[in-house]
Amino acid sequence: MMRTVTRKTAMGLTALLLLLLLLPAGAAVAKDSEYAFSAYALRDAAGTKLVLQVSPTQPGGTAPDTIKKLQLKLYDTQGKHVATSNETDLASPGGKLTLNVDQASLGDTISAQALVQTEQTGNTTVLEAKTAVTEFAVNPGRVVVPDFQGYGAQMNMHLYTALNDPSRGFTGNEPPKELENVEAKVKALKPGLTRIFLSPVNFDAGNENRLESFIHTVELAHEAGAIVNVTWWFIERAPGDDPVKQAELMQENMRQFADTLIDLVKNRGLTAVRQITIQNEVNTSWVKPELYEQYYRLLNTYLKEAGIRDHIQFVGGDLVYNNQLTWFTYMADHMGDVLDGWSVHIYWNYWDTAYMQQRFRDITGIYQAIDPALRKPLSITEYGVRGYKFYDNDPKRPIMNVNPYRRGALTATLAGKYGDFVTGINETNIAAFEQAWFDMQAVNLGFTGLAKWDAYRAQYDFTYQDYSLIGYLFDPAPGQDRWPLRPAYYMQWLMANTTGEGWQVLGYNNSDTTGLKLITPFHGPNGEWTVFALNRDGTAGTFSIGSLPANTQFKVLVWNGGGAGKVAEAGTVNSGAGGAVTVEVPAGSMVALTTVAGLSLPQ
Repeated sequence: MMRTVTRKTAMGLTALLLLLLLLPAGAAVAKDSEYAFSAYALRDAAGTKLVLQVSPTQPGGTAPDTIKKLQLKLYDTQGKHVATSNETDLASPGGKLTLNVDQASLGDTISAQALVQTEQTGNTTVLEAKTAVTEFAVNPGRVVVPDFQGYGAQMNMHLYTALNDPSRGFTGNEPPKELENVEAKVKALKPGLTRIFLSPVNFDAGNENRLESFIHTVELAHEAGAIVNVTWWFIERAPGDDPVKQAELMQENMRQFADTLIDLVKNRGLTAVRQITIQNEVNTSWVKPELYEQYYRLLNTYLKEAGIRDHIQFVGGDLVYNNQLTWFTYMADHMGDVLDGWSVHIYWNYWDTAYMQQRFRDITGIYQAIDPALRKPLSITEYGVRGYKFYDNDPKRPIMNVNPYRRGALTATLAGKYGDFVTGINETNIAAFEQAWFDMQAVNLGFTGLAKWDAYRAQYDFTYQDYSLIGYLFDPAPGQDRWPLRPAYYMQWLMANTTGEGWQVLGYNNSDTTGLKLITPFHGPNGEWTVFALNRDGTAGTFSIGSLPANTQFKVLVWNGGGAGKVAEAGTVNSGAGGAVTVEVPAGSMVALTTVAGLSLPQ
């Protein structure tokens, strides 16, 4: 039986006429046509919807509002021709035509030939397109992020030193060991947007070790190919809020900051330093917007005088939830000429991903409400998953850890634990899975780069916090890796190594009504392709993805396919003539389809 092909009009669904008018024999797509022709077809429980788009190829051109003739041919998954249908004079406002092809199934292929009349000459042109029937269709014409900064992480500036405070009894701390081990793992990660703190305390007498460690950390990030954001942590407060002394502190600190940046970029050639931020999470601090602006403007003056301001972008914010609207508004209204970007921080408890979604909605809602002419590119410079900090969530029963930075004293956990109250949350697959979900959704929403808190375990201060992709063992057993890789490292490695700086995040269309299936398409500057796929509820699923480049071989890489939290190869798939692939995503995993070659998987 031939399949029925119908079209949707203003009057509802009407049957397409079979074989009414054939396109002229031997018709072909005209060279140097005024129009491009694209198609995608999505299948859901109600049927298959085919969307055709005729777009002008020349600037200032307009799409035809009518397709003079249209022929559709339907092929099954074996390539067997099963139906042909024709129609004439189809309304296509803005060049777009939507049809219902009732009996087309997933994996079938639809071939379309359209006859349109050119705007300039009145001549007719034949356009051709072919598409497979899928659940997802990449939209190369909709660029969500035009210049991705990459998936990166916070790099602890104290990697090459240790902190001690004899006045409080905190002594005996030593720098981490086997640094070449962690350095190799950081470089293999190929981090994108990477953040490193620079503290005014580094310039105090006796703290030369801290400044030296900071410089070595920047060198490591540079060698890893990162985009480095140096964040001035923190704005010192003048005693009694004396405005004269505050101005003196500002002059001193921003001079120190500027001189350090000049040394890094001009003297040491560490050109990876391309961003700065002043004051971490300013909307939780004592700093008022007006003072915040003064600091940026003073640093701007210093860097212009040194001739490196054009090399270094100014990113403002690092905003958490508190009063974020006020700060977004102030930066938009008063700092647009000095800021090049904005940033936010997002954390959530692993059992409460609804909060992660709420943060996305709140931030994007504020961002979209700002005048587009005032908006700046928005990045995420801290994010992470938290666990239980109290037994049974009872504030009177904090979970305590043996703190190596306080000579083994018990200290409250900061990152938190898994539900067993023993395993650090950032050692688990569930934390890595939620971070993969977050990484994908963030760029789908238009965030331009992400820096995970944080890359490796090292000493920030004397608290106990461990959100790291790479752990650290103070006393490893013989043969045990001192710097163990965690599930989130493997996941982040997969995402960072199959995308990168300058890639584009593309939009897509889909027929998944549950909202549980998620994909993220990337297109590289040299023609590379990567598509990530994940089931948000953690179950296994089959993904069919169309509107990919035809006849292209994709390597299939799976994170956590067997539950071990690692990356494994799972063969290849070819997009075929219809530009579509089908891939299985195991439970609790993420799959990458990529054309990137030469990958060496971490062990």
